[in-house]
Amino acid sequence: MDQAVTDFWNATRSILHETPVDAVLTECPERSGREYETWNVTLRSYGGQQLRGFYTMPRDLPASGQFPALLAVPGYGGAKEIPYHVVMHGFSALTLFPRAQGESIPEWDLPQGANKLTYNVTDRETYYYRAAYMDCVRGVDFLAERDEVDASRIGMWSRSQGGGFTLATAALDQRLAAAVAEEPFMCNYPVAIDIDTRPYHELRTYALEHPDRRPAMLDTLRYFDTLTLADAIACPTLVNIGMADTTCPYDTIMPVFNRIRAHKSLLVYPELTHSPCTDFNVHAMNWLKRYLGT
Repeated sequence: MDQAVTDFWNATRSILHETPVDAVLTECPERSGREYETWNVTLRSYGGQQLRGFYTMPRDLPASGQFPALLAVPGYGGAKEIPYHVVMHGFSALTLFPRAQGESIPEWDLPQGANKLTYNVTDRETYYYRAAYMDCVRGVDFLAERDEVDASRIGMWSRSQGGGFTLATAALDQRLAAAVAEEPFMCNYPVAIDIDTRPYHELRTYALEHPDRRPAMLDTLRYFDTLTLADAIACPTLVNIGMADTTCPYDTIMPVFNRIRAHKSLLVYPELTHSPCTDFNVHAMNWLKRYLGT
């Protein structure tokens, strides 16, 4: 990251730290099972905004007394299932919904007719993803404060927008010890701004409707582009690309992957569209177990 971007995010992190996590957990039996227990979670994030999520962990503590932990966040649609398969491998997991997404919508939503990609896109101070990136960092804060979590073994694995969140969080929070960015979104905005498939088309439409604002858009987006942030990633990072993916295409993801300086691995699937991949799930689970342990 260049100095202006670094200074911006240092200042943003300082604002986040003014607000305590203030986590509240309540039992969630309908999302619990014989081998794991789930709690509803609320916590405070950037600007004092309350978020919601689910915290799930195995009922039996490991011999060490602490679990490795995973942060999971949603795709652009805002929905996210609890990653029970990761919990069953011995991880605790926070499934967190950044503001205006999924379970957190009742706490705060975008104004009617607005969308996340273009909300205040000409002003980096109030652009939607400034707070949303900090919501992910706040998820790491939550996990790091848990007594049953080994704070040195926190990872993140999410898909699409969640994959973009994963790359951004890894760049902005050095506490992540492993990252899995599945078909990541929010990559290479100078290319993505002209893509006509959902949801990048929201940027394209806005730029076509307001051509005079395009330079200001790109200036703002530079601060949030994982292409800008990628060289700050320090943890082992696994990424995949589907060559038939028109939502998060190769030309957006590959330049970001190339800028990651940390230990990294890329899996390319010639026929994969923008969809989950069973083969990649196996590699991702092995990646987390290798670098976080169980």
